[in-house]
Amino acid sequence: MLRDSAQQQTVIFEGQPLPSFPGDELQLNTVGKSGVHAVNEAFAFYSRCKEYFEAMGKSLQKGSSLLDFGTGWGRIARCFIRDLGLREVFGTDVTEEFVQICQRSFRTNNFIVNNPYPPTPIPDERFDFVVAYSVFSHLSEDAAAAWINEFWRVLVPGGVIAVTTRSRDFFTVCEELKGLQLSGYSMALSELFQDFNQARQDYDSGKFVHSNIPGVGGGGRMNSSFYGESFIPEAYARHKYLPRFELEYFVPGDAYLEQTSLFFRKVT
Repeated sequence: MLRDSAQQQTVIFEGQPLPSFPGDELQLNTVGKSGVHAVNEAFAFYSRCKEYFEAMGKSLQKGSSLLDFGTGWGRIARCFIRDLGLREVFGTDVTEEFVQICQRSFRTNNFIVNNPYPPTPIPDERFDFVVAYSVFSHLSEDAAAAWINEFWRVLVPGGVIAVTTRSRDFFTVCEELKGLQLSGYSMALSELFQDFNQARQDYDSGKFVHSNIPGVGGGGRMNSSFYGESFIPEAYARHKYLPRFELEYFVPGDAYLEQTSLFFRKVT
C-alpha cells in the first residue's frame, strides 16, 4: 500500500487516504532516493523498530503514540500509521517547509518546527516511542546529548527510542571515494577526515566521531554548528546516556539498512 501511494496513487487505509508524497526532486535532494526506493528504506527501518520494540516488551499498538524526530517530509512517520493510527503519529523537524508538507499530506497538526537545540513545546511524558532515522548520523556530540535529554523528558516511564548513526563501514565507503572524479557531497565525504585510520581508532576506542567539514552540511538551518557526519560506537552509547537511558540493542547496518540502529529504554 505504501509503494502504491509512492507512485502517486490514492490509497485508502481505515477509511482515510495514506499521506501523499512530495515531488521526486525533493525526495532525491533530501534522502537520495524517491518513490518505491525511498519507501523500501523507510519500511526496513520501521520493520527493525517493530521487531526490537517487541523484543523490549514495548509493542507498537493502538493507544500508543510516537514522535518521529527529524521527520523531513514524513517518509518514516507514515510507516507507523498501520500500528498506531494517523492521530497518534507525530513529527518534528528543524525545517519549516518539511513540517508544512507533512501537515498537508497527513492532514493533521501533529507536526511542528523545532530549533536546532531543545527544548520543544511538547508536554512531559507525552510519547511511548521516539524514532529518528538518519538524524543522529549527522548531529554533533553536544546536539545529540541535548536531544537525548529532551527525549527523556517527553517519553513516558519505560518509553523507548530508536535512532540511527553512521556504521563503522561508512569510514571505508568514504575513504574509497578518494581519487575519483567527484564534486559536491561525494567529494566532501572523500575528505571527511584527514586521517581515516585515526578516525577508526577513535571509534574503536569508544569515542564519538564527528566531522563538520564544508560540504557535509544539510543546508538551510542544518549548518555546521550542529550538523555533519557522525559515528556513535556501542561503548559510547552504552555509557554516555546513563542514568537516563539504557542501551538495550546495538544493531549494525546490513544489506537492507546501511545505518546502525540503537535502541534505548528510558530509565525511571
